[in-house]
Amino acid sequence: MSAAQGSRSFLEPLLGKTATFLFAERQDNLAFARTLAGLLGASGMAAAVLDLDAFYSSHADSVLTPSPAEADSWTLRVPAPGSDIEAEVSQLFVAPQGALILDSLNTLYHLFSLDDGRSRGRRLGFALAGLSYLAKTNSKAVILGMYRREGFGRLGTARSISGLSDIAASVEVKGSELSMRTERGSAWPGGVFSTRIP
Repeated sequence: MSAAQGSRSFLEPLLGKTATFLFAERQDNLAFARTLAGLLGASGMAAAVLDLDAFYSSHADSVLTPSPAEADSWTLRVPAPGSDIEAEVSQLFVAPQGALILDSLNTLYHLFSLDDGRSRGRRLGFALAGLSYLAKTNSKAVILGMYRREGFGRLGTARSISGLSDIAASVEVKGSELSMRTERGSAWPGGVFSTRIP
């Protein structure tokens, strides 16, 4: 399978949807970010990143390789300390790129609780519902990263944070391969997509 075919196989099922990718640790997120950059680069799709943890920007040399053209098609936005987080999220709604990446939902959840912890679930739900509508009406891929944490990930109800997106998929690194398996929603044939990490 060519790089372009692999890219289409990964991205086409995500267009018009929000997808939360679940990581056990930072190394999984780094492997995912590198792979995502390669897949987007092969497709020619540009990406806008709301980099709440400064993860993508601090690993840019590793993530956006080997092609410098990938770096030119990415917009990285790292909010300044004390920024209005709702205003930062709203910038994704005007981004012209076909892929919108928010890393991480864990941080967004905590930032929403700084002013009033009681409303963070509603605020997060509203933000993700808006991103879902944006994805559906503009055929964009909204890609959300989230770390699995013991005791973390539940809103005030039984619903999990990853349950707010259309698709939830676990990410696993096996040597030089990255495997993504859907836990909720539908994406790839058989619910699994595997590819080599660049």
